[in-house]
Amino acid sequence: MYQETFKNFMKLIRPFLKQQGFRSRGNNFHKRHPEGNIGMINFQKNPDGLPKFTINIGVYSIALEKYLLAEFNQEKVKEYPSLGDYHWNTRVGSLVPKEHPARKKDEFWYKVGDKWWSYNDTTDVEELFQEISPLILTYGIPAIDKHLSDKQLIDKWFAITSAGDGGPTSLKYLCILFNHYGEQERLNIVLKEFGEFMQNHPELTGLKKHYERFMKEAADSKTTQSTSEKRIISTEEPDTAETKTKKMKR
Repeated sequence: MYQETFKNFMKLIRPFLKQQGFRSRGNNFHKRHPEGNIGMINFQKNPDGLPKFTINIGVYSIALEKYLLAEFNQEKVKEYPSLGDYHWNTRVGSLVPKEHPARKKDEFWYKVGDKWWSYNDTTDVEELFQEISPLILTYGIPAIDKHLSDKQLIDKWFAITSAGDGGPTSLKYLCILFNHYGEQERLNIVLKEFGEFMQNHPELTGLKKHYERFMKEAADSKTTQSTSEKRIISTEEPDTAETKTKKMKR
């Protein structure tokens, strides 16, 4: 049965990805960043049951997940996230450049950029592994490593937003991360962009709630900062003639 072909292929993939620092859980492979974020590789079988699969990669941000979970009064982040839990994601097939020999041989892959690998009872599993493993090593894992930390995610999304190509998801995630790390200046830039986006899309009521929450948090943060500054000023010794005399005598 062709199901055995996929199982045998995965038997070759597991030790290969283990050597690259990934731990396996089913068809998912995880790699942790020192700050906690998780990079993932997922081998997704065709949902219609056809003998084909694609390779997804993504990054799961702990800071983002904690914020999003708090909206539902939850705290526990996933130790082993799966497909659909990514905060940043793409596919290995889309990362392979057009001039790559393997992509040139596949008309759909060459034109569209997406790739599903087909297999059957007679598929040479070793040959399939030899085709795919270099693509993961050359394009998939480096892409994960470039997005694995929150700073890298911020730089990616902020560059897109600054170029005017940022979508609602990147705007939302940037607001969460800038607030989390106290980057008020860049948060204000993104909030302005977010406000302009919401003016053009008032129908997105769910996203509007996020925007209103970010604006409230930003206002609360400014109030707290202003209060702290006033306290510092009020506790400073008045620089009167009397205090100047005291300072001179010291």
